Amino acid sequence: MANDRRRGRARARQAREALSADVEGGLAQLLPDPDRARAWTLLLDGAPQSHVDLADPAHLGFEYQRRLGHVADLVAPPGRPVRVLHLGGGALTLARYVAATRPRSTQQVVEVDAPLVAFVREWLPLEREWRIRVRGGDARTGLGKLPEGWADLVIADVFSGARTPAHLTTTEFLDEVRRVLRP
Repeated sequence: MANDRRRGRARARQAREALSADVEGGLAQLLPDPDRARAWTLLLDGAPQSHVDLADPAHLGFEYQRRLGHVADLVAPPGRPVRVLHLGGGALTLARYVAATRPRSTQQVVEVDAPLVAFVREWLPLEREWRIRVRGGDARTGLGKLPEGWADLVIADVFSGARTPAHLTTTEFLDEVRRVLRP
């Protein structure tokens, strides 16, 4: 496992051309950022989804990521570890951000597209010391498995095409989010 991570990091450093894979959500591509030596943009079927800088995981390249990063910054005093549930993972950008800015944070990511997770983790591996657990499955199902009061923060970043799936927009879903959040 450690050798796989080292090989993945080495490949990501050396590969400065686009990488691609067929995943459940369509064609996933990792495009190198021409301005940041170890940064990549994840596209799904041509639409930008995430931006990751392996050299600086606290750098959030997309405006929506910066806004969610600001929310994560307000959950607790700077640097204090938190528990975060990420519904939707993409390139794991926000989980990387929390790990970099709040060491020892415990995070769970629920991502429905297992081939996407495998592709991202192969080319953009997570740091060994980060406490990020990635689970495959539906976001609402994953939410329902957590105990009451487990999370300091729940980040819902789930899309099907350009829309949030309907079952993640109901009052029942929000009641589950409230249940999982620490009072």
